[in-house]
Amino acid sequence: MTYSLVVRDGDGSFGVVTASKSLAVGATVPAVAAGAGALVTQAHTNTTFAERGIAELRGGRGAAQTVERLISSDPGRSLRQLAVLGAAGEAAAWTGPDCTGAAGHLLGPGCVATGNCLTGTPVLNAMRDTFLASAGPLSRRLIAALASGEEAGGDSRGRQSAALRVVAPDDDGSLRNATRVDLRVDDHPDPVGELRRLLALHEAFTGAVDPSGHGR
Repeated sequence: MTYSLVVRDGDGSFGVVTASKSLAVGATVPAVAAGAGALVTQAHTNTTFAERGIAELRGGRGAAQTVERLISSDPGRSLRQLAVLGAAGEAAAWTGPDCTGAAGHLLGPGCVATGNCLTGTPVLNAMRDTFLASAGPLSRRLIAALASGEEAGGDSRGRQSAALRVVAPDDDGSLRNATRVDLRVDDHPDPVGELRRLLALHEAFTGAVDPSGHGR
């Protein structure tokens, strides 16, 4: 019962943004790995897909192979959603036929939008199109895309949680730095707005933007 966007930026950074009318969507849905890829696992979430999918990508498998290997091994596949971007930005996705409607996925260049229990498929178009038309720091573009999905209707049940994860290819593994964003809003009446507020705090703490508001 979630809508998400998975992307690869031109500099090789990977990002995921997600929102849901469920508690702590960021705890189970998104997964990213520097230089390898990113994914979301949602609907009736198979929580093992995150770790297993990243292992497949790190092992050199492409997005389509990763989706096939995970879905084919899952007896509950008809209730799952999985969207994957591989190292080169190639996209693949699965929406099981028994996912709660409106449900589906939408591929674009270097991105894939996916959702279930939506007010309608325009939510997916809004996220993808907003992201592709935007410029600036990747984290801000992702939140703008998520906000567009919410404005287009979002989760048909309402709002509760959201999450943002971004990792650059030169991430140095330090606790907090300008090349990695990992923010969660687990329970809030305006989770997308709160996620934007937390991003501003992260940017101020890490020096991720210059005084003019542009990414460093």
